[in-house]
Amino acid sequence: MPPNTSKTHRTSHPPGTQRHRPRKPTPAVVVKAPNSKEHGQSCEDCKEVGPSDKNKIRWKHRNPQPVWRAPPMIRPSFDSMFDLSQVVTVDTSHARSNIDVVRMCVRDLHWKEFPFGRKDMGPCDIYWHGSSFFDNLDIHSGKINKFPGMGDVTRKINLCRTLDLIREIYPDEYDFYPQSWFLPHQFHEFAAEVTMMRKKCRHRSPRPTFIVKPDDGCQGDGIYLIKDPSDYIIGHKCHIVQQYLSSPFLLEGFKFDLRVYVVIVSLKPLKIYLCKEGLARFCTLPYQEPRYRNIKESYMHLTNYSLNKHSQGYIHTDMGDTGSKRTMTSVFRKLDSLGYDSQAVWREIENVIVKTLLAISPELQVEYHSVFPKGKTDTTCSCFQILGFDILLLDDLKPMLLEINAQPSLRIDYEAEIKPGITKHIPSAIDEEVKKAVVKETMLLVAPEDKIRPKTVKKASGRRKSRQSSVYSSQSTTSSNGWFSPISFHYNHDNQESITQTSDTLNIPDSNGNQSPVLEIPGLPLCDITQANPSTIPEAEKKLYEIYPEPHNSKYEPLTILDRVAAIFTHCLGCRGTLRMGPTGFRMFTRRCHLNSGCFTNAAIDILFIELQRKWSFMNPDRTAGLCFHGFVDAFYEIARRKFRSTCKLDSVKYMIEYCETNLKFGKHSVSRNLPNVLKAEKKLNTLKSLHHMSPQRLSPQRLSPQRLSPQRGRTYFFSDSKS
Repeated sequence: MPPNTSKTHRTSHPPGTQRHRPRKPTPAVVVKAPNSKEHGQSCEDCKEVGPSDKNKIRWKHRNPQPVWRAPPMIRPSFDSMFDLSQVVTVDTSHARSNIDVVRMCVRDLHWKEFPFGRKDMGPCDIYWHGSSFFDNLDIHSGKINKFPGMGDVTRKINLCRTLDLIREIYPDEYDFYPQSWFLPHQFHEFAAEVTMMRKKCRHRSPRPTFIVKPDDGCQGDGIYLIKDPSDYIIGHKCHIVQQYLSSPFLLEGFKFDLRVYVVIVSLKPLKIYLCKEGLARFCTLPYQEPRYRNIKESYMHLTNYSLNKHSQGYIHTDMGDTGSKRTMTSVFRKLDSLGYDSQAVWREIENVIVKTLLAISPELQVEYHSVFPKGKTDTTCSCFQILGFDILLLDDLKPMLLEINAQPSLRIDYEAEIKPGITKHIPSAIDEEVKKAVVKETMLLVAPEDKIRPKTVKKASGRRKSRQSSVYSSQSTTSSNGWFSPISFHYNHDNQESITQTSDTLNIPDSNGNQSPVLEIPGLPLCDITQANPSTIPEAEKKLYEIYPEPHNSKYEPLTILDRVAAIFTHCLGCRGTLRMGPTGFRMFTRRCHLNSGCFTNAAIDILFIELQRKWSFMNPDRTAGLCFHGFVDAFYEIARRKFRSTCKLDSVKYMIEYCETNLKFGKHSVSRNLPNVLKAEKKLNTLKSLHHMSPQRLSPQRLSPQRLSPQRGRTYFFSDSKS
């Protein structure tokens, strides 16, 4: 059968072959010079060009003129131009909603971003997580922007319980948050307290109002106001009920709160930075005291942005001093114009923030110890975190702590409905101004110093220096702000070997005649670091400043007493990576600290453990056996009250800490000469007993001054003076 010769027929060709005809070999081309008239093979102006050089000839007007083009401009990639060991690397593969502002800051700083992680599985300097510390478990070095357990530590119930524990020994220092109850666990206590309040304010109206918040809620979800305990909706969630602050400070008739950004750079030692700029979030309905007719008006009583943005009265604006979201400094300027002292208000806010972080720091250390035990050497990770404090100003401008947000929103845009059912993300100038500065300066605080510190550079001399200046043009390589962008470098491939390094140091004088260091990148022009380095921010333009430990270290030093309790707790846990102390560990703690003698027997210790474990069961939704850190602190207080009886609870706790540290040979009492007064008295008692064979009842109290023993048998100490 003859083959089909129609046009639709396509012959198959073997793979790797082409259907068209092979090209003929290109003959040599003789190109004449434009000014020559007679040419021959011996003419010096004629040139024979082969096929390999044909792409270097540009033909004009059908007249073959050899125009030799320069080699193509080479734009080196970032990795090939900069050594990763000399540039800060940031892993944003788990940044989630923070990716926009983080990427913007990385580009401004001219660092290297890895949006999908490093392909070579190498470490990065900074890991930015959007949710929690455990977003990426395969990290062995670098800085992570989340602390382990921070989300649990700052939850509403846990935070208020922490503040309640430290308020038991410092009642005057921690009065900046409202009275709280945990429901449904403390429902009967809450109902009894409401009854007492009504009796006290029987002739006053209106009645006290309470606000109910879910423990794991966010963005204002599930929050409502009640007047009576019977209005509480019992569900499967745990709630916190606080006394509603019904007398807030108003601006233009609207209630507002302040979002203050705080950065914890390190935990041991604790370093806290505060941002000078923040956000002021306003309600969208004029404020009125809560009554039954307006108690359900969320736009009047709740300042959450996620709620008020759906209100018809919400005003989006790019001006920092108007609208429903403003800058914090604009509010302070408004306070100054009204005759108030905004600096005094800001100092009070600083005190609230430092005291709160000192209160949660011990529990955070326990969480950190469970992930990074003391003997763990296979990782060199460290953590930092940005926190959002919600502060409400009362009518007398006293700051009150509402809550701490462990994952504050860092979005720099907002959703706007351009058509019915169609929304669009629009950049927000106010959010970008505030949040970008926080993120950028935080990254500079935690970045490796050897990679952002200005370096002394090398000078090219003689012939090579002149060749360098003739090859490069500063106008074509510098950006608008004077910094050399990695993408804007163009250089001649033929002359790139002419740039070499020498051992001389180059200092360029500035306009005032001072010598300033400059930076030289191999194969690139010199640039001034002090004027062009984006990692250098002038002091006047910095938004973050340190508030702890400097300059108020001595002022807050007494408030760090629970840090020593946390150290004792982690020292006696026994198992690595655990957060709870079981009955065996608790019994071992009392035995090692010599607490199970005299007024405490092993049976009494076991009963105390069972009672406290039952008391703190609402803080243990997983039903894990053992006492949490809060339960251990509660037990510590109870043992101190029984063993070291004093008129001041703080003194009993201090003596208990010294007693335990000495018996454990732990902390500053690891050396025997650093014995507290309590153990000195006990040691003197044992010496007298061995010398005179006397019982404790027959010893004179004056011989053991300033401590005196109780008449009953055992080692229970009484302190009549709180300063003894």
